[in-house]
Amino acid sequence: MKKKFLLYTILFASLSLFNSCQDDLDLTSDSVITSDSFWKTEDDAKAGVNGMYVNFRIQTQQNYYLLGGARSAEITGGVQSPLTLANYYNNLLTPQNIDVDWAGLYTVIHSANLVLKYVPQIAFSPTTVNEQKRYLAQAYSMRALCYFIMARSWGGVPIVTDPTENSNQSQYIIPRNSIEETFAFIKKDIDAAIANFPDATNNKIQLSLASVYALKADVNLWTAKQLGGGTADLNTALTAINTIPGTPTLLPNFKDVFAYDKKANAEVVFAVRYSLADLPSNLADNWNQFMFVGPSDFAPLTSATATATFGTLGTGAGNAGISRVQPDITRFNFAATDTRKAATYLTLYNGAVPVVTGLVKYNGTVDGTLRRFVSDIIIYRWADILLMKAEIKNALGQDPTTEMNLVMQRADATASFTNDSPANNDNVILNERLKELAFEGKSWWDLVRFNKTSLVPSMTAGKEVLFPISQNTINFNPKIVQNPISK
Repeated sequence: MKKKFLLYTILFASLSLFNSCQDDLDLTSDSVITSDSFWKTEDDAKAGVNGMYVNFRIQTQQNYYLLGGARSAEITGGVQSPLTLANYYNNLLTPQNIDVDWAGLYTVIHSANLVLKYVPQIAFSPTTVNEQKRYLAQAYSMRALCYFIMARSWGGVPIVTDPTENSNQSQYIIPRNSIEETFAFIKKDIDAAIANFPDATNNKIQLSLASVYALKADVNLWTAKQLGGGTADLNTALTAINTIPGTPTLLPNFKDVFAYDKKANAEVVFAVRYSLADLPSNLADNWNQFMFVGPSDFAPLTSATATATFGTLGTGAGNAGISRVQPDITRFNFAATDTRKAATYLTLYNGAVPVVTGLVKYNGTVDGTLRRFVSDIIIYRWADILLMKAEIKNALGQDPTTEMNLVMQRADATASFTNDSPANNDNVILNERLKELAFEGKSWWDLVRFNKTSLVPSMTAGKEVLFPISQNTINFNPKIVQNPISK
């Protein structure tokens, strides 16, 4: 147990100092992970915040999608072994086979807690004091975001506000807070973040005033529909969206939103940065690699149809695919005129027979002879926020036509939204979110929020919406009470 706590702090120290010279890192003494040798200067504060983002990026490599999308029937088995991913899209998860837990997100929270504890003690100069406020605001925002991810996945979780800095086991063996307490804490952190942001600066790859208002809207929309927050929370969510600073806008071309050479574009509000400049030891390619298809996936592709289809993806050495899972195209109803279809997935044929489908969205770039899945993972973008606004307005009895048409007609000039009953509008809004945000780690949480998990074929009677808590987590903390287990 003691070794595990020390490992987390050492991991933080090594990641947060990844830009330092290796010779400056001495991990042989416990003193390097204490405040006696760190958290003294503005550079230490910056390194600590960098470490927080590095830890969050590790969580987006696979876990963000496993929690937010994999159970939604977007994906199915691919050409090669589905590994344990099949347990997600077949909704067969158990405490023994689930391979995503909350430990990694608590590592990010630990990083945020360190920033919140020590950065206020660092003397910033008058010209950089705004950066001190920004670091604190980003730490509050990140902690709220991580707890929001966990609360939507597991329900109430242990609320930890102190960083892990010692091996006193009793300090960390604590029970889960209730779901109400968890969301109250999330909302408190969001308000603290808003109070600390010194300005509306947004470089798109760090949390900002714009992204925390998007988060506030998301959180309050969830509590309005899932925790009885009702009209009050809906109005809070709507006000948050209307308060988002800056000028986020829809790009004219849907595919450009995800283009490798158009990162941090005008539609993006917050994204996790992936880059070819990252050392292999610091970056494992993200989850999209499991859905890429290429010539190695199906050798007898010799027909004109197959050749033409491959041509849109490329047949160079950098395009060998693995396709452990693939998009389940039977779950989408894209119109023939909807530009999102070709920009989301590509189906390869043997003659007229569809063979395998691969993800186009987020497919990275070719680096020499190797495809690197280094597209940024977008957490919030303007189309997502517009659809949230449509959902909120509909729930408040207002007309969501303006927001719906902005998103629908960007993808399909022939599309048009017709205002109907709130129930029918909800069906259209959910369907639009499932198409617009496909494979972006949103679809499962959307289905839960709309109370529509029954649309997933594998969510048969007796299947639980909450994720099971891994047995390893309970072994580590016996005060944790397991979620109901699917039958």
